[in-house]
Amino acid sequence: MHRKPFFQTVSLLILVLLMVSCGGAPSPAAGFPSPTAVPSEPTITAPPTPILAPTPETPPTTSLPEPTSAPPATSQPEPTPIPSPQPTVAPPPPTATPTPAPPTPVPPTSSFTGTLFFLRDGALWIFDAGGERLIVDQVREFTPSANGNVIAVVREVERQFDVWTVRRDGSDLRRITNDRSVEASLSWSPDNAALIFAAADASEFLPQTWPDRALWCSAGQIVVLDIASGQRQALANGCDPALSPDGRRIAYSAPPTLRDPAIAGGAPVAGNAIRLINRRGENTWNFARADGADAPAPNTGMLVYAPAWSPDGASVAYHRYVGMQIEVDVNLSEIGGSFEGKGRPFAEGAGWLLPSRFAPDGRRTAIIEHNYSDARGFGGYDDWSVQVVALDGLRTVDLPQGSVTMLGGSATRLPRAASAAWSPDGTLLAVLLPPGWRPDVPLNEPFDPSGAESPGEVWLWQPGVAPSIRLISNVDFASPLAWLP
Repeated sequence: MHRKPFFQTVSLLILVLLMVSCGGAPSPAAGFPSPTAVPSEPTITAPPTPILAPTPETPPTTSLPEPTSAPPATSQPEPTPIPSPQPTVAPPPPTATPTPAPPTPVPPTSSFTGTLFFLRDGALWIFDAGGERLIVDQVREFTPSANGNVIAVVREVERQFDVWTVRRDGSDLRRITNDRSVEASLSWSPDNAALIFAAADASEFLPQTWPDRALWCSAGQIVVLDIASGQRQALANGCDPALSPDGRRIAYSAPPTLRDPAIAGGAPVAGNAIRLINRRGENTWNFARADGADAPAPNTGMLVYAPAWSPDGASVAYHRYVGMQIEVDVNLSEIGGSFEGKGRPFAEGAGWLLPSRFAPDGRRTAIIEHNYSDARGFGGYDDWSVQVVALDGLRTVDLPQGSVTMLGGSATRLPRAASAAWSPDGTLLAVLLPPGWRPDVPLNEPFDPSGAESPGEVWLWQPGVAPSIRLISNVDFASPLAWLP
């Protein structure tokens, strides 16, 4: 009676052990993990790699968050969850590069060599490695001697325009002329012993517009003045004298001869010549002529004016005022051999042009344009520009009278620049631009809607590249500039 339960109990135990040893199918449902699943864990370690892959602006070596703190894959494009440990490495947005904030003036000793002369509040100043210094006040025009130690200036004192000289430290101020004539267009002889200038019986300083310039020139004389003795010799009638580099010849604009009944009571305002003459007033000849007509033919145009010598004296550049064409006062800049003339065009401009400024090597020249009759109706700096022409090669320019083949393979224009001077090595120009100048303002919009002639800023300009270094502020509007070693 007692063996049967015992055997039953043993049989039941054997059955249970057999079931466990044969696989135990219910164990996963009971929550027991399989030993082979623990090391792989694909849902935790695999995803962080694509989520945290750096963008091109974030170097892979920057510190990464722990895998458990990584954002889900759907948040990867959002910039905020991804740390930016090196914000200065990323380049600025493309829209920020053309309009940088005006740069702080660079220390003179690190980026500027030589001496720059300019006007501020009607006074002559210099800028060099020592900073800015006042030389003399009440100045309208200036020209330094070759070594820059002495400067000739035209000063306006009590409505009288006379020539003075002063040393570059402001000492030894001397009055050279004292009369009712208005002097302008100063040139030093190479030995600094004489000054050449124009003197006109006029009430105003030399204008930069037509026909006022023509009327001033009609009243002018070309004068050579010996500094030591004070002896003064009038060589010819006219204006715009320019002394050759060797000091032997003078190019100048002869007075106009053709009258216009509608202008200044019929005063002569057109038809003249560029003439060359020696220092004694001898051997005068017509280098270039304007016959007073505006038809497209040789020797045409209202006036020829503003001669300038190349550094080697082999060529003379000048401008030809063609006249009004399609609401624009058209000018051609021409250049010819100093012994044969036969000028050929190398640039075009509008309004009135200042004398060409040759680079030291003579292969490029800068032309300052005053478009006083700007058809856009602008004013101030918007009426001015500087054009640099490389005189090698040829190019074709379309003008109102048709296509014109010009000397010079390239021409680069800087709008709103009202003055320019070459660096002594000829690599850069100092240019006068409006206050707060920026390169991105469209040309069909006025930079200053008021057209104000406010004091401007001198920048360094390498033609073909936007000016990038500002040197001086508070420089008189349209101030002449001179840059010496």
